[in-house]
Amino acid sequence: MSIWDKFWTWLTDESPSHSAEQNNATSTATATLPKPDVEGDISKSAEDQIHWWQPSGDTLTQLAGVPIPELTPEAVAIENLLVSYFDGHDLNMPPLSHVTERVLKLLRSKKSSMASISETLSEDPVLAASILRMANCPLYRGLDKIAAVTPAVTRLGAKAVHTLMMHESLRSTMFPGNKGGESNMAQRLWSRSLVSAHVMRALSKFTKVDEEDAYLLGLLHDIGSVVVLRIILNDRTVSSFDPDENTFEYLCAECHQEFGELIANEWNLPDDVTSIITNHHQFPSDEDPLRTQRLQLQLADMIVSLQNYKPYQPYDLLNTDVVKALHLHTQPNFVSFLENVPNIIDDAFESF
Repeated sequence: MSIWDKFWTWLTDESPSHSAEQNNATSTATATLPKPDVEGDISKSAEDQIHWWQPSGDTLTQLAGVPIPELTPEAVAIENLLVSYFDGHDLNMPPLSHVTERVLKLLRSKKSSMASISETLSEDPVLAASILRMANCPLYRGLDKIAAVTPAVTRLGAKAVHTLMMHESLRSTMFPGNKGGESNMAQRLWSRSLVSAHVMRALSKFTKVDEEDAYLLGLLHDIGSVVVLRIILNDRTVSSFDPDENTFEYLCAECHQEFGELIANEWNLPDDVTSIITNHHQFPSDEDPLRTQRLQLQLADMIVSLQNYKPYQPYDLLNTDVVKALHLHTQPNFVSFLENVPNIIDDAFESF
């Protein structure tokens, strides 16, 4: 059974009181997400750097952690607060929305029709619009443009509709409302998740991991960062703590696996998925049944870093342990894939 087949019991969205006003706010806040400016070493001229995957100077061949910044007293207090939530006590997890839960139940049932799924999806204008965008995006579109939910659902099929539900539900958890300062941090997390998902899907042609499984792992593996974001934003109601980018990235890196495990348990995710969310930075052993998925995810993280969608690290990609473990350094098409990565990222922001 693939990881996808185990995804039937889960997913999240914002609070059950999912009003049309909240939907419209979410749609407006996330309709067009700007890609981050490329800064630092990755912007070096051609004289300094031959290719984006071959940085000059000192380089890395293993996945590296986020550097520890100089923390202010307020940042230390927030870090201690985050750690205090590791046991899940008094931590509110984002639940399933009513529409998402009902659609997932319909997709699980062999007796459900595409018409009933379409009717339920139509109750949520954000999901309905997303279904239409997905059905007409380059990956799925046919000869004719689709303008109604039912033919869109029919074109996509159950598995792709599930992918969309994961996609939109994650996005709504990152943009639950219009809180001050939400925009930059939430957009950075969302952009990273989106790019990771598309890079993971593209890497599957080399690893033979199911494309939809790979997409979802890329999209969800850092889901714990959403909890960090929410706690920081909630703390602003009683303090003026406003973390800079380095501090925010450090806090996410320190806590996202622990919070990811809590979310996975709360949503009753399959053991395989929980395992990857909980531990995806450690180099896997030869006996690990999820070795390929973990290696692929680490490679995607390196690519996302080199493309500056997470803290930049100078990975000498072709000489990294993960590329060698996946035997990609011997595949001539892999360099062509790397050359095409900027186009894959552009497609990520144009899809859905």
